Amino acid sequence: MPRIAEVAGWLTAAPKPVICLDTCDILEIVECLDWEGQGRATRGVTCIEPAQRLLDTLAVNPDRAQIIITDLVAVEWNQNIAGIRAKAAAFLTKVDEIFGQPYQAAGFAGTVLPARVPVSGSSLVADLEALSLALLNQATRLNHYTAQINLALQRVMNKRRPSHDGHIKDSINFEHYLELARRLRAGGFAEEIVFVSKNKKDYWDGNLSHIHPDLLPEITDAAVGIEFFGSLDAALGFLHI
Repeated sequence: MPRIAEVAGWLTAAPKPVICLDTCDILEIVECLDWEGQGRATRGVTCIEPAQRLLDTLAVNPDRAQIIITDLVAVEWNQNIAGIRAKAAAFLTKVDEIFGQPYQAAGFAGTVLPARVPVSGSSLVADLEALSLALLNQATRLNHYTAQINLALQRVMNKRRPSHDGHIKDSINFEHYLELARRLRAGGFAEEIVFVSKNKKDYWDGNLSHIHPDLLPEITDAAVGIEFFGSLDAALGFLHI
């Protein structure tokens, strides 16, 4: 895995927009097949299309953008994907059970309904996992810097966002993206740098999908210049992808 300085060096030499991703924005491609909260409603699945659009765009033109993650993002993906896959499969099984009720009612009533194919036997979950993995593998993974981990630890100790609740992982990612942006800007990099996270609790301003005011000065600093988006779709719209 390349270090921040290496990535900054080759991006400065061959500039293109940078898209920094959070783990949740890669996992949600599979996680969208599940219930929201305590099963009161289904999750939205619109996150799938932007991921596919980005991968299709980069397959045609690799210089259109550069996806960046930290190695921690890859670790978290691997730690969580099995559980998310299992929940998605259980969701499809439940959908089949729910959808089976009208057919049972139709049988009792003597009503004929169109033939249906159970979704739980489809390859949908596997296909979405493959798409999520493809997005993960498309990204360049930053090796961790001790300095950035120490800065993340300081955020935990000082209860500063995104570690105001004591968790360090988000701050490790954030500090590495800040440092990459600083090095790029110091080298004269003028392309857009965007950071995407659907993590409302740690990054959003309440339910508003812009960065929390506590973090705004850090990303808007002229030496950093990062744009924040609460969804990949919004980020791609900003980049005209």
